[in-house]
Amino acid sequence: MKEYIIKGLMVIAALMSPIKPLLIACGFLILADMVTGMISANKRKEKINSADMRRSITKMVVYQFAIISGFVLEKYMLDDLLPVSKLVAGVIGMVEFKSILENASVIAGQDILKMVMDKLGSKNAKVK
Repeated sequence: MKEYIIKGLMVIAALMSPIKPLLIACGFLILADMVTGMISANKRKEKINSADMRRSITKMVVYQFAIISGFVLEKYMLDDLLPVSKLVAGVIGMVEFKSILENASVIAGQDILKMVMDKLGSKNAKVK
């Protein structure tokens, strides 16, 4: 019985190997959001509790499952017609990156995105 479980896990790992970079990137962004969120909460003098940590773990599982589901849809139902797994991972990545920027803004005490746009922008092109 143990051999079948090990072989089954190896088959699943082999089938999921094309999306390994997506899963790792998603996991990294969630971890970065959690760390910056904890630092941001500490800066705002908020207590960090287990419910907040649980939310990050739940998010990790749900997001990873969404990417895997997108890959199964893409590979076995759409025959690679659309890169569904990359689209799902892209949306997740944008959401997490936005959250990281919001946390970084709290940590820095100023709007990071606005600061970058001001540095990159021309003095002649003022956005109203």
